[in-house]
Amino acid sequence: MYQAIASACRSVPCSFGRRTALGALLLACAETTPALGRPDLGSPASAPLAHVTFASRRSRSLDLDDRLPLFDRIGFSSPSAILHDPVRDVYWVSNLNVDGPAGSGFISRLDPEGKRVTLNFIDGRSAGVELNAPHGLAISGDSLLVADVTAVRRFNANTGAPEGSIQIPGTRYLSDVAVAADGSWFVADVGGDPNLASVPEEGTDAVYQISAAGQVSTVARRPDLGGPFALLPDQRGVWIACTGSSELLLLVPNPDGSASPDAGRLELPGGVPRGITSIPDGTLLISSWTQRAVYRGYRDGPFEPVITGLESPADMDYDLRRKRLLIPLLSGQALAIFELAPFEPSASTPP
Repeated sequence: MYQAIASACRSVPCSFGRRTALGALLLACAETTPALGRPDLGSPASAPLAHVTFASRRSRSLDLDDRLPLFDRIGFSSPSAILHDPVRDVYWVSNLNVDGPAGSGFISRLDPEGKRVTLNFIDGRSAGVELNAPHGLAISGDSLLVADVTAVRRFNANTGAPEGSIQIPGTRYLSDVAVAADGSWFVADVGGDPNLASVPEEGTDAVYQISAAGQVSTVARRPDLGGPFALLPDQRGVWIACTGSSELLLLVPNPDGSASPDAGRLELPGGVPRGITSIPDGTLLISSWTQRAVYRGYRDGPFEPVITGLESPADMDYDLRRKRLLIPLLSGQALAIFELAPFEPSASTPP
């Protein structure tokens, strides 16, 4: 019966008018893999609906009816970042698990259509695994990279086995990791615990670069970086959503490894940005914690709200294969997944 339902789900055309029904069918035929070291989740339908809040439809923004509710009943615990892995075609979700004991963060592995879910594919409570407060995620070859407070941890993306970690001395709170075109990694230190009311300016605000050989160099480290939180490398350098200053910052690493000055700054609307991603039309999507929204625009601005009413939107990603925006809702204990229409800015032109 479940195979028949799944077949019917795949045959339904994806349209705004049928998304709610399609999401319900997918949820009904979902299989949940027993979580390692945790109770068997059983059927997702047996769990309570995740606490997700949305505003009513506004002009030029999406609402609840446009959302794909594939993972509402999974049981995330403070999901802070999501990543689409195009090679394995899975979604990775980092969970802070702030209500659990120290060292109990975990990483979920999800089938994009909701058919198979492993809630804690990598679990900080398992023997030999260290995960404290996992935030940003990246894929480098067959390794899953995780920004985890003071270290970047590596796990085998196929098995979940630990592959070691790189400690960065003097860091306060690593919030994101991203892979550059040359294979090196960028890492952001937001300068304080982002889960607190404010991020203290203690001079630890920094962006680092880690070479393929594991050598760490400082791209920039100074209090006026503004709390670098989410990273997006491109051919120019690395774009940074700064949660303290509510700015979009561009840094271009110096070839000699010396500290880099600002290559560009743009004030962002809303406040307290927590996520950044790009899509093929050249626009950026940036989540605002305080405005409970996602803004969209070109790198030189302006940015406009395209999704509103999101509870604590965190570090996002874009599924290019399915044209979906993936948004973890940290205090909402859920994911919000949207299909985006072409961008038609009211007053903006591509750079």
